[in-house]
Amino acid sequence: MPDNVHLVGFADDVAAVITARNVTEAQLRLNQVMLRTMEWMDDRGLKLATEKTELIILTKQQIPLEIEMRVWNSTIKTSKEMKYLGIQLDSRMSFWAQIKHAGEKASKASASLSKLMANVGGPTEDKRKLLMTVVNAILLYGSEVWSNALHINQKRNALEKIQRTTALRVASAYRTVSGAAVLVISSSIPIDLMAMERRQAWLSRQSNENSSVATNYREHTMIEWQSRWTNETS
Repeated sequence: MPDNVHLVGFADDVAAVITARNVTEAQLRLNQVMLRTMEWMDDRGLKLATEKTELIILTKQQIPLEIEMRVWNSTIKTSKEMKYLGIQLDSRMSFWAQIKHAGEKASKASASLSKLMANVGGPTEDKRKLLMTVVNAILLYGSEVWSNALHINQKRNALEKIQRTTALRVASAYRTVSGAAVLVISSSIPIDLMAMERRQAWLSRQSNENSSVATNYREHTMIEWQSRWTNETS
């Protein structure tokens, strides 16, 4: 590949990550990538589906995000959002699109499963915890990449609202119970703390740290959760 270009492959999906100072330079490198990729595939009897190709500009600069670029013999308009390997990427890398998508998906899953769990005479709390496990798995998908976005209150609150609703169902609690309290009652770690824990564990694996580090992160998470609960006023 040309300089400042690398490929990310998974199954039958390939992403070309191109670093460039401007659109003209990006177009030049894109042309080189497409030419070399098409030649490699032709030699192996494969074909690139250009009609399924998507482009997105990732930048913090105030430039147009939807422009037309040449991809082999086609002209494709860049998108402001794109889904890759289950993660919703947006041009500003705010991950707001991913958070909203995960929230909507988790809400639907929670509502569907809750229909099987009556508050009175329904499953025990231990069985209800399966509901929280499902919701957390959806909310935290790919959080190793986007967890830093939860430092912004609006984004964190969007996921906390869904987690609180699920915790109320796990504990069969009244809606008037505060979010902090119902998380303690249902033994559910706050979503932002779990996201940061997963990110730290992932970074440790990248650094080839030993397996005991994961235990230390959980201890740190519990200390932070205890501190929040101690200072809770609502």
